[in-house]
Amino acid sequence: MNKLLTFLLALILVQPAFSQQDEDDGTKSGYTEVTEFGGPDGVSSTLKRDDEKRESTFQFDNLQRGLKPYFDWKRRIQDEHGVAMGAQFYVLLQDASSSLPGRDDDAFGNIFRFFGKWTVFSRDNGNLGRLEWRVESRSNFGSFQAPGSLGSATGITTLAPGFAYSDNFDLDIPIVNWTQIFADGRAGYAVGRLAFDVYLDAFPFQTFSRGFLNRSFLLNPTMATTGIGAIGGVIKGFMTDNIWLGAQMHDANAASGDFDWNTVQEGEWLKAVEIGYTPSFDERNDKRVQLTFWEKDARTLAGVSKGRGWVVSAAYKLNDKYFPFLRFGHSDGGAGVAAESSVSAGVEIVQAFDQVWSIGAGWAKPSSETYGSGLSNETVLETSYKFQLSQNFSLMPDVQVVFNPAYDTSESSVWVVGLRAILSL
Repeated sequence: MNKLLTFLLALILVQPAFSQQDEDDGTKSGYTEVTEFGGPDGVSSTLKRDDEKRESTFQFDNLQRGLKPYFDWKRRIQDEHGVAMGAQFYVLLQDASSSLPGRDDDAFGNIFRFFGKWTVFSRDNGNLGRLEWRVESRSNFGSFQAPGSLGSATGITTLAPGFAYSDNFDLDIPIVNWTQIFADGRAGYAVGRLAFDVYLDAFPFQTFSRGFLNRSFLLNPTMATTGIGAIGGVIKGFMTDNIWLGAQMHDANAASGDFDWNTVQEGEWLKAVEIGYTPSFDERNDKRVQLTFWEKDARTLAGVSKGRGWVVSAAYKLNDKYFPFLRFGHSDGGAGVAAESSVSAGVEIVQAFDQVWSIGAGWAKPSSETYGSGLSNETVLETSYKFQLSQNFSLMPDVQVVFNPAYDTSESSVWVVGLRAILSL
């Protein structure tokens, strides 16, 4: 544990200095022109977001020079070869107010990602083709359970408080695909090994890098999922200045953290179509409403039934301070989904240049087919506060309370307190 804390402290303190060129374009490695495709956890979006210069509480001027050659090297590789890359390391420690008999009430885990893109060709009109990749692992620390297991340990079913931080996601290459951008950047497709959550109901808050941790806000619990790293394809494009359409399909039997191409031979798919509206193309990431219909084939070998449903997500950034959102969802309860119905809403509030407050509320009705009948509906309140301590390091305390945990009728509520650290390089 002492070695881990020493390592994290070193990561906080060792920060890059910036050249005059960095100050001019507002980036560390010149990724300002990366064309985005997919949601905020996509390779292109993450590269662009993490490369932005940020206001921070501390500058550590005497130590910032440590990584300057690294960022200069990334800029040179991008300029000369069209290759952009980055890395992220997430650490999450959580403690719950109660747990089921024989289960732990605390959790400690991490997520590591190394990702990038190689632009093979690019035209003056914005059309381009690139290869994207992401190497990833997720695991627990030491003898602790991973935060992804804390939900079941506390009797929570649909509204898991840290479901993304699993303990069985071995080092894998969940993303390796070809992405083609055309129509002057207004349309594109991706084919290969995909992370489904980058494209399916892609939403501004559908990322580990913002304030929320609970399943209610990160990934609609009424929506079917598959493994992170599924063979598939997606196409999306703007039909007018305001309306876009999309369609996608992913291998329904893919398993996260398992580089297995053979599951696609079973011919079972997670499929979806979507329609969305935004006031303008340039505002598509901050002001949007979208409707997604999905269907997942029955998984014969796994013994999981077919399922279908729909989700609606809306977000509208009012100004530089307030960013509210609202999500609905309904399913028939099949395909192993967590919930039959759900709703969540929240707001992100910028408090200062380096501090962001997030607060949200969510409700879900557990799927009787997945978890059994007669379970209580679950409700969650969550709030977090992001401190951007330095250019590449942020710290976020988080508090959740889940009411009526479906598998623990002895408790009317479960409190989960967490502390998350994010390093982006």
